[in-house]
Amino acid sequence: MSPKRQGEEKAGLSHISSNEQITNAGDKRVLARQVDMPPGHKGSFHSHTWYQLMYSSEGVLNVDVSDQAMVVPPQRAVWLPPECTHRAFAPSGAKFRSLYFRPDQVGYLGHACKVFNITNLTRELILAVVARCDVDAQWQQPDFNLLTVLLDQLSAQPQVSLSLLMPQDPRLDVLVKTLQLSPENDLSMQLWASKLGVSSRTLTRIFLSETGMGFREWRQRQRLLHSLTLLEQGKPVTQVALDVGYNSPSAFSHAFQQFFDCSPRDYFAK
Repeated sequence: MSPKRQGEEKAGLSHISSNEQITNAGDKRVLARQVDMPPGHKGSFHSHTWYQLMYSSEGVLNVDVSDQAMVVPPQRAVWLPPECTHRAFAPSGAKFRSLYFRPDQVGYLGHACKVFNITNLTRELILAVVARCDVDAQWQQPDFNLLTVLLDQLSAQPQVSLSLLMPQDPRLDVLVKTLQLSPENDLSMQLWASKLGVSSRTLTRIFLSETGMGFREWRQRQRLLHSLTLLEQGKPVTQVALDVGYNSPSAFSHAFQQFFDCSPRDYFAK
């Protein structure tokens, strides 16, 4: 974002809803919202007419977007395009920090939902821009310079895989909701097929067509993503392994290492 047309740019205050800020934005190009979400906070589905960068400086966010479920620890942030319906859930609470960008300013960052890697530098830039936005004051040249550096850093960050496509076939509603609430559930595909009144072949076909992976792979990824919330809460690896359905901490650690490229103990130390 270039510092053109700086004008009377002011930022909104966090006690005002994001959509109210956007409605009254005037010539502003970036807005912010910061909220300390209590444990168990669950928002309702909504959307914005601006792009959104959704970040939690502490705590894991679970973000539902259309047919995707995203898990967002402090090392990651979610990029949402305009009119993208979403909601956030903070199982153990979160320091929610969010930036909203006028559509004609940041389209080059992409119009798809995605998860960004957040480096220490990018984290500090996000927090600094949010803090500067969350006051009712005119922006000066240093403010625009800071914002430009943040957007440059975001454009250089690779997209990471912390999302899971959710089957939309209504015949699988019970299965999906059960495994989201109880990832340790170990019913086989054959038993699930019998429980749902479909054939194993039909269950396999639905998973492949709607998620791009088989049932067992989908369940493993769902378990690994869920484990991030438990690890962030400080639970021992052994307990987390059992809570998400692994028979041993070594099996869990191996699967975690394969997927996240680091051990469970190291993930939140990165």
